[in-house]
Parts: sequence; structure tokens; C-alpha cells
Amino acid sequence: MTSVFYARCLFPTISEDIFFYWLPYLSEAMQIQIKNYRKKEDACLSLAGKVLLYKILRKRGMSESILSQIRYTDFRRPFIPDSDIDFNIAHSEGFVVIAYTQSGRVGIDLERMIAVRPEDFKSQMSVIEWQEIENAEDPQTAFYTYWTQKEAVLKANGKGMYIPLQSFQIQSDRTYLEGEEWLLQEIQIADGYKCHLAMNQEQPVEIYDLTREIWNID
Repeated sequence: MTSVFYARCLFPTISEDIFFYWLPYLSEAMQIQIKNYRKKEDACLSLAGKVLLYKILRKRGMSESILSQIRYTDFRRPFIPDSDIDFNIAHSEGFVVIAYTQSGRVGIDLERMIAVRPEDFKSQMSVIEWQEIENAEDPQTAFYTYWTQKEAVLKANGKGMYIPLQSFQIQSDRTYLEGEEWLLQEIQIADGYKCHLAMNQEQPVEIYDLTREIWNID
């Protein structure tokens, strides 16, 4: 089973008291990262992702210090040592989303579909992907579909942008990367957003909206 949790987090959404209440639950590296954001909105979204992760892990019996136990691979992918838990976080302009599983690997990407010129990203797509974007009834939506699918796969793989986007191709919600098959599923978050989940094991997916409880102190 893979679970996807999301929350709406429009700025300004929290008081400074709540913001600084949650900071100590994070590792020192996480706190520095959040404090270094120039925009308060970005800092809030980053913190929201960590708070959402904390609540998910606590409900599964983890200790209060669980966030301080998180470590990072050489490619900066977070993980929990000596655990079968895998998770991935994404956020975009007012929403934060987390994919969580104890079976295999997951990656998730979320984008607000602002107006872009798809042709500016042609070099990031395979020939077939680009043809489908060009021929689509709505090229913007087609572009964001491929973009979030590819980003989700890279995040699940763990090497992120160290792997060129154009080096693999999405076909029928599947792809192969470095000898491993990845399955893709669209996650409906809100109008105007595109979100995709990547998994290396076929399994049911449950989706939960935690907007109302994300900032609750419990």
C-alpha cells in the first residue's frame, strides 16, 4: 500500500508562534534550510512538508525525535536509517504533498500549471513525448503531465537531476530507468495543479487530505 497525504498551505497560514513551535522538531540541518528561505511563503511550505511527515510517522508509532533521525544520501535524498519506510515530499504554490510506503520506493512531484512555453523544454523530452505534447489538444496540460511524471521518477530513483530528463521515456504511465521499471499514477490535488506518483511496485494507492489538521499541536 502507498499512501499520499496532502495539505493546502496558503500564505499566510500560520502565526510566528506556531512556526517556531514546530522548528525544534526538525534536525539542525532542516532548520537551517528553512531559515535560509528568502520568502516566508517558501519557508512555510517547506516546514509544512516536515510537519506533515512528522504527523504521518508519529501515527505509525515513531518517536517524537523521528525527524532528527532522518539522513541524506549522497544525492540529497532523505531516508530513515534501518527502516523499510520510504517517503518523498513535494510542494508547489500553496500545497504540500507526501508519498509514503513500506513496500518499495516512491517519488512524487507537484506543479501549479502556470503559463509556460512548452517549446522551451523540448530538449528535456524524448522525440515521441514531444510529438505528443505538440499534437495534444491542450499542450500546456500535456507538458505538465510529462514533466511531473519524469520528475516523480527521478525523485523515486534518488539521483534527481543528476539524470537527464530526456534520457528516459514515459509510455502508457510506465518507464524504465537504470534497469528498473517505474509505474506512474496521477494524483488529483486541486484544479490548476498536476501531480504524479512514481512507484517501483504495483500496489493500491490511498489519498488523504490533511489540510484541517496539519498545524494542530498534538
